[in-house]
This record gives sequence, C-alpha cells and structure tokens, in this order.
Amino acid sequence: MAGPMAGVKVVELGVWIAGPAAGGILADWGADVVKLEPPSGDPCRMFQRMLGGDLPTNPVFEMDNRSKRSIAVDLTTADGLAVALDLLADADVFITNLRVGALERLGLDHESIADRFPRLVYGQVTGYGREGEDADR
Repeated sequence: MAGPMAGVKVVELGVWIAGPAAGGILADWGADVVKLEPPSGDPCRMFQRMLGGDLPTNPVFEMDNRSKRSIAVDLTTADGLAVALDLLADADVFITNLRVGALERLGLDHESIADRFPRLVYGQVTGYGREGEDADR
C-alpha cells in the first residue's frame, strides 16, 4: 500500500485497543505491520461474543487490526522469543501496549532490546504510566 509510511516495517505486540489502534493507523499510512499474537489470539477477538453478540464479524477487532499481517507465537518459550527477535532484526518500529512488568519478564522491554536493535523506534503506551504504584496494572 502506498502512503507516507510505505517501506516501514512495524512489529506490533499489542492487545485490546491502544496498541492495535496505533498499528492500524500506521498500516493505513502504508507501513507493513506484523502483529504478534499469543496462540490463543488477541483477547479482543472475543469482544463481540463477550457482549452477547452473534455477528459473524467482530467490528472492534477488525477496525484496529485492518491491513496487518499476524502471527501466533508463544513469547514465553525460547522459540517464540526467537521469532519475535528475528522480526525485530529488520523492523523499523516496535509498538506495544503490554504492561511494563510483562515486557520485562519476556525480555522485550526497551532496556533489554535497545543495545541489540539501536535503530529501532520503540513505542509503548500504557494505561497507568511506566512508573508508580499502578504501572503494572
């Protein structure tokens, strides 16, 4: 897809809304966005059913995940983490909305990967900030 972000590779590790919405916008602008999902899928895939809906589609999930490629990977395993790191090796941007503590446990927090991928733009959005008593909520 043509656009101002054409030629930019984005790896997205996001669930629900904030991270995936950012990835959707970058995809709209032409970026090649690869979404990493757990083997069970982004929990937002079930949003329509959780609301009692029986539509064959899930507008909330589809809206934020349009124009992306996605891969199911278990980041809690060495093989899964290796897949993520391989994708990051030639990525331009990494976006995530996982909690700080979860990223640290996975070894995908900024401090853990910055030296390995010095040109990678690292974007993180959190619901409660990176520091303070609610940072890992």
